[in-house]
This record gives sequence, structure tokens and C-alpha cells, in this order.
Amino acid sequence: MGALICGLVAGGISLSAPAQAQALEFGVYEGESCPAGYTPLTPLDAFWTFFARCDELPYSGVFRIADGSSIDGPWNSCQQHADDTRELDYILCKPNYQLFEIDGTTFAVVRGGDQCLEGFEHVDFATASAYSDEICTHVGYWGIARIGGGGSIDGVGYGCGVRATDSRELGDAICVEIE
Repeated sequence: MGALICGLVAGGISLSAPAQAQALEFGVYEGESCPAGYTPLTPLDAFWTFFARCDELPYSGVFRIADGSSIDGPWNSCQQHADDTRELDYILCKPNYQLFEIDGTTFAVVRGGDQCLEGFEHVDFATASAYSDEICTHVGYWGIARIGGGGSIDGVGYGCGVRATDSRELGDAICVEIE
């Protein structure tokens, strides 16, 4: 899966813009789905990211965004299209993970799926158990995340419990960088 990563843009926000309106870090990926740890830009994300900066997209592309929508490249002034049923070659994705460190080891909580980022693997049961108090604070207060071997770890609201096996489908994953 190829990617073109575009940098985070810092800057002012129009006083008439909603407080959450801002440009986002994004990547252009081949295909119709984002890789593990990424989620499609919403139409609102795309609007604010490319408002007055349309030239940051590749010129002639048409790009999938969330909710079945798409956005044109600069060739068509970054116009958005709702309910675009065409099969598109590219998708715009934003990071949906958080990195954290414990005793010099890098971990990641990946939101919205049970897959790990490239270069990471699910944390094993022994490590999750040993560091459960630190890891569970990143899971989400009422969250439950997948760990290695089909296990899970609870968030603080559930007492930071760790299970060696858990057959439920879970929406997040706890991963550790592969050494």
C-alpha cells in the first residue's frame, strides 16, 4: 500500500470557523481503505484541511473520504461529492493512534480496529499484565482493547483487568514496537 504523507499544518483559524476546525495531518493511500491505525478524513476534516490550500493534494486525483464521499484534486478546486459510488484509486486518511512509552519501550493504542501499525505487534499477555496500570490509562476509561493471543485489557473504569483470551470483537488494540 503506497502512501504520500503530508505534514501537519499549524496556523490560525478563522474566527467564524468552529473551534474544532483545523488542518490535519493526512496521507494519500492507494485503494479504498485506510491502513491499520488510520481512518478516512471526514468531509468536514477535508473541507478545513484543504480550504485555501487545495494545492496540497495531487493535481488530477479524486480521493475517497469518509461516509462514501469524495474530494477532487486542484484540477477541480477540491470540490466534494457526497454519496460518490465510483470506485476510486486513492483515499485520504488521518492517524487514529496514540504512541506512549513505558520504561523505554514504545507502545501504541490503535483506535477503531484490532490491527497493529506497521512495525508493531500486539503486546503479549505477560507484558500487558506486568504493565497493566500504565497501559490501561491509554485504553480509554470504559474501553477494552485487544492484546496478543486473542486476549484483552480493560480501561480504568473496568479496573484494568487483563484476560489471556477474549472472544469478543473489540474496537481497539494495544501494540508494542517490534525490536
